Amino acid sequence: MSRWVVRLLICMVGCMIGWIIGGGIVSRSLAAADCAVETAAGSGGAGLVLRLAPTCSQSEREARAVQATAILDVLMKGRRVELVGVIVQGDLNLDRLPVRGAVSGEQTVPEGLEGARGRELRHIREMLIIRDSIVRGAVRHGQSEGALLFAQPIDLRGTTFEEEVDFSRSIFQEVVQLSGATFQKEAYFVQGSFVKGLDCRETKFGPRTRFHRSVFRGPVNCAGALFDGMAELLEVAFEQPAVFERARFGSGTGFSGSRFARTANFEEAIFSRDSFFAFSVFEETVMFSGARFLGSADFSGAVFRRTDDLAKARFDVPPLFTDASRVSEESPMPGSGPSFGLYAVTVVCLVLAVALLVYAWKI
Repeated sequence: MSRWVVRLLICMVGCMIGWIIGGGIVSRSLAAADCAVETAAGSGGAGLVLRLAPTCSQSEREARAVQATAILDVLMKGRRVELVGVIVQGDLNLDRLPVRGAVSGEQTVPEGLEGARGRELRHIREMLIIRDSIVRGAVRHGQSEGALLFAQPIDLRGTTFEEEVDFSRSIFQEVVQLSGATFQKEAYFVQGSFVKGLDCRETKFGPRTRFHRSVFRGPVNCAGALFDGMAELLEVAFEQPAVFERARFGSGTGFSGSRFARTANFEEAIFSRDSFFAFSVFEETVMFSGARFLGSADFSGAVFRRTDDLAKARFDVPPLFTDASRVSEESPMPGSGPSFGLYAVTVVCLVLAVALLVYAWKI
């Protein structure tokens, strides 16, 4: 009898061990299945493609991290880069792209390349997609004399850049998508040319953002964007509608010398510190309804071709309009808007008028 009991106990222990081991294998298999991976690298001109599902853990993303040098190698070969949900390690130095030619002074150039005359050109011929990812190194194009041409769309939506990003003197022939991206350090787009426009809705910019002397031939939509540090949009040409509705400017903000050829929308924007619109030109409708200026606002020398609605904005400090040209000469004051005192005076006047009419009728 005791032998049967021993055998039964051995069988039970064996079953338990098998169940534990088998369960571990199954759980690991399920975890691996949760991290769906799509790749297509290096074959048939596919370029570098890696898409990781949102269910992938941080350790799984770390294990499949992409080196910036691999991205640069694919770009040099003229192939596309499509990375979704990945981690990019190392600095992406776009200055290392080979020079593909120069734009001579007499050459007829495509739209957007007018400013590149006499400059050396580096090309990115295919799509560059780095979406919902983390870029841990810097991204730089620091050539002060050359230009970088993006012939296809660039999609950086939802990506976090932990180091400096510099796309200065770049020519984007297709739309640039930055919506939901986060720039934790400086972001430079100095003297950029955006042929099809910029989408930066809900984008978070870091300690300094520069679009100095850039040209936007397409629409700009930065609704809900956060410019946490200095925002420099000096001498910028907005040739299509520019939307900064609900945008928040956390530090000094400069639009001085910029030209808005179409509608400019700053409704409900918040300017936490000093803002400068000196010598800016607003060719079409400009909207500031519900905007809040917590610091000084300088519109000196600005030109408004249409009636503005600055009276509907709130200024904590009286704005400056020295030598400004406005169709509407109504100057907003701190806390401007319908005044309770004005309503009270109107009501009193109406009551007195009614009383006089009644008195005259009785006589």
